[in-house]
Amino acid sequence: METPAHYIYQPLPPAAPVGKTSPFTRLLLLYSGQLDEPLCGSLIIHALDPEYGPIPPYESLSYVWGTEPPQTSVSIDGRPLAIKPNLELALRNIRLPTQARRLWVDALCIDQSNVDERTRQVKYMRYVYKYATRVIVWLGSWTPGVEMAFELADRLAIARHRFGADKVAFENAIVELVTGAQEAFHHLDQLFDRPYFVRCWCVQEVVASKWAIAKCEGLEMNFFDLLAATTYVVVKRDRIFGGKPFEFWNMVSLMRQPSSGVRFGAVEGSMGSLTMLLALTRDLKATDPRDKVFSLFGISDEGLEPATALTQTMSSSNNNATSLITRTAAGLAMRINNLAPDVDVLRHKALQPDYTRELVEIYRDLVRFLIRKSPRVLTVLSHVQHTDDPAGSDFPSWVPKWFQPRQCSILNLECFLAGFCDGHFRYFAEAEDMPLYGEPMRANCLQLRGFHVDKVRSVSEVMTYSLSSPFPFRDVWDQMFDFSISQPQMPMYHDRTPLIMAFCATLLASPLGSAVSDLDRFPGPDRGLTKERFMRQGEVDAAAYLLSKILIDDISITYGPRGQSLLDYLCSLAIVDVGEGGADADRFERGAKLVCYNRRFYITERGYMGIGPRVMRPGDEVCVFFGGRVPFILRRMPNHHLFIGDTYINDDDVMWGKITEGIKRKRRTDIPVFLYEMR
Repeated sequence: METPAHYIYQPLPPAAPVGKTSPFTRLLLLYSGQLDEPLCGSLIIHALDPEYGPIPPYESLSYVWGTEPPQTSVSIDGRPLAIKPNLELALRNIRLPTQARRLWVDALCIDQSNVDERTRQVKYMRYVYKYATRVIVWLGSWTPGVEMAFELADRLAIARHRFGADKVAFENAIVELVTGAQEAFHHLDQLFDRPYFVRCWCVQEVVASKWAIAKCEGLEMNFFDLLAATTYVVVKRDRIFGGKPFEFWNMVSLMRQPSSGVRFGAVEGSMGSLTMLLALTRDLKATDPRDKVFSLFGISDEGLEPATALTQTMSSSNNNATSLITRTAAGLAMRINNLAPDVDVLRHKALQPDYTRELVEIYRDLVRFLIRKSPRVLTVLSHVQHTDDPAGSDFPSWVPKWFQPRQCSILNLECFLAGFCDGHFRYFAEAEDMPLYGEPMRANCLQLRGFHVDKVRSVSEVMTYSLSSPFPFRDVWDQMFDFSISQPQMPMYHDRTPLIMAFCATLLASPLGSAVSDLDRFPGPDRGLTKERFMRQGEVDAAAYLLSKILIDDISITYGPRGQSLLDYLCSLAIVDVGEGGADADRFERGAKLVCYNRRFYITERGYMGIGPRVMRPGDEVCVFFGGRVPFILRRMPNHHLFIGDTYINDDDVMWGKITEGIKRKRRTDIPVFLYEMR
């Protein structure tokens, strides 16, 4: 018997020469059958736009492709089309026994061998999941304990809906549930280790959905109720980044709960700015590393509404005016874009998915766009986390490799203002060769203005540890200083505080790691706290606790003219419960661990202490770029610099923009401004 030829896709309708082109795609009509019968169906072209007629009811399948090669096929109109094992298992389990089921499945409904079609279909991806009656989230095959995991997640969801705003009753119910279901909790933890929860496209697929169900062979439950259980799983994990990317999935869960009142993005349906999402989804994976970027266009402010990239400001006082400008620009762009299919007046090329372009071009152009867009803040540069010496990389040193997992926490969390000046400026970063339209003269070069702070004299070993292991305070100290951490006469730091107190503040990138954002901790009725007092109290609290950990057996360091113990002095000023059994027993040590993990401690030639990237070394330079919230580490080369990464340096004048303020206001003429060229 002759084997039938492989299935050949019918081309999608071409783009209309004038006017808007409907988002055409294919839908799979999966024929009925029993679990062990061959998979059969047909592909039918439909337009996913209500303006072009009613959209037939269909469901979208959200799943993980897997790395195994195709081992079987589905018969499409009598001809075989190869599929991978995970898709075969999913189709067999969602196929109905007595009637056909209309589905959208990316591996089948898109001709994956046609690069132009893939590029076109990615633009419609949000429509596909938005107009589906529901999204089926396929988590994979059944394993022992999955029923217990689903049942526990369902009971947690019932408790959340039952107690609502009664926080105390809800917490008591959760404690009771978890205490009595340790085995189920273990299986729930394992469930979230499945590949589905680290796949980048899955996020957009469920965010855009009207309704989503989680399915594991014969088991089903509301997917967003399952997601809500990630909050409890994170606490159990003994990993520095154990909560990633589940903290992001928890954001998705909150976004879908009307009672939460949470909105993350400036645009309807958005999870936030593209810069923020690139950081939060760093640990998600993609078969094609270009999808690390493309998958975010459908859930980000700039991707959904490119006008936000032109109208964004850092001021909170003109939200109404900015919103009006954004809406007007978006409406005008929509009218112009409808004139022809290839017109998209406000969408920069960096926001257009294109699988014909090289990976380095896509990442590089996106970084340039995120720097150039209003108000020109250099947040994206903190995403650079080199694992090796960048001198030999195919990527420019200033371009993040988002396809690599995160190496460390980002220091740039709006806690600092190193490269900013008080007052409103249209643009903060001073960049050269950043044309609004057209290509830069040297695409692989980034030119930014800023100033030199100091040169690195010595660095520690890379700081690595688990979340439950003790922080290596003494090890770091012994690597950096040639005298004891507990000697009675402690040298002073440049700000006239004892060196060990400055050491603690540096390990916390104070106030970032101090976790002092809760103003209720300050006593008294006065709520008019200055930034300086807020920072100072945070440092005292943090230093008091860390010193109680470091000097648990030796508290002989004296401070002040009365020879008082430094620890006693700090404890008298602290407003936290210090000590092993105190209310803040783990808060500050955890903060230090999150800040320092996979980084190096360093000391500069002038004696400043800091926390920097793992690939930094003696001789590197600490610099501030205008528009950067934190300083950066650069490495001088014969005719350019290499960008090494972001850094914290223990100097308030640098971190809070006082030096930048002096330069911008023309009061400081002793600090030269340079145009740094990075490659």
